[in-house]
Amino acid sequence: MGRSTALLFLFFGILFFAGCAPQVQPSAATKQEACSQKLYNHEWRLVMIDNEEVRVPKPVFIRFRADGGFGGFGGCNSFFGDAAITETAIEFVRLGSTRRVCSGMEGEVERHLFHMLKGTKWWQFDETEDLVIFDDEHRLVFEKSGA
Repeated sequence: MGRSTALLFLFFGILFFAGCAPQVQPSAATKQEACSQKLYNHEWRLVMIDNEEVRVPKPVFIRFRADGGFGGFGGCNSFFGDAAITETAIEFVRLGSTRRVCSGMEGEVERHLFHMLKGTKWWQFDETEDLVIFDDEHRLVFEKSGA
């Protein structure tokens, strides 16, 4: 195993175990509720894809609702869908969007975002309370709008 691969595993291991743990160790249901309160009903602005800062004219964002719905803006198109959220994973079960032609940096960001909003991904809050959605290959970092 190469050094870069080992570092990647270490990085994702740290991310996975950092999670959304509260200060006290309540029941699993209470822990999930506390995480949900931090995730839901906030606009999360995309600031990084993998290790690249996102620089587009209009903010790219996502907003999760407690009923399992989500929506946002991808750079060119509005999007919406449904997701099943657990303590550590998000299963994106449906994604729809408007259909504007999207090119340039906005198109690249939107294609990457929409690719990540399919299937099951891991999620957590990092040490700065940014939302991180990731899989084995890619990572999206969102900060709470207004933060």
